[in-house]
Amino acid sequence: MVASIPLPPKQKIDEKNVLASETPSPAPVVAKEKTEPPPKPNEVAIPKKITKPVKVAEKPTPEPPKHPTPEPPKPTKAATGEAPGVRVAMATMQLKNGTASVNVEDKTFGARFAYYINIVNKKVAEQWFTQEADPVASNGKRVTIVFDINRDGVPSNPRVETRSGSPSLDTSAMRAIQRVEGFGPLPAGDHITVEYSFDYKRQ
Repeated sequence: MVASIPLPPKQKIDEKNVLASETPSPAPVVAKEKTEPPPKPNEVAIPKKITKPVKVAEKPTPEPPKHPTPEPPKPTKAATGEAPGVRVAMATMQLKNGTASVNVEDKTFGARFAYYINIVNKKVAEQWFTQEADPVASNGKRVTIVFDINRDGVPSNPRVETRSGSPSLDTSAMRAIQRVEGFGPLPAGDHITVEYSFDYKRQ
């Protein structure tokens, strides 16, 4: 028969173990939440109405001005005796009492330097004084003078190629060549031979 039952030995208390302490730490004081009173109506700020920015249509950027394109030079009006669009070694000028025509033996020169042929034609025509020709005997007649032009553009060696039958007309044509001092230096070559015809027509 058992007189008494032995009690279990008392557990050693670890002072560092808070859970095993006989004097537990007091629970932290929880602060009571403070309830803020609702704001007064006049204290509530009314949010301003947000206005959307007005969209402004973007103006198209004007293109920079284009550089003017120079128009190609229009072909000059063909003088009498010249076919338009075809450069020939012949030029004709209408005068008060007839026409004056110039031609060169070197067709290549005439076609390439038509401007120079026109200069020759103009200068000789300016020096042809038709009043020197007998209007009756020279009417409807043609005389052709041939002469040379050297490198410096000076006419020389004029001679009658075809007589007109009117001595006064032949003389006036020859004088027209002799009055010209020069046409300007040749654009190419040492010399050219020119055939110049004077057609007299009485007004």
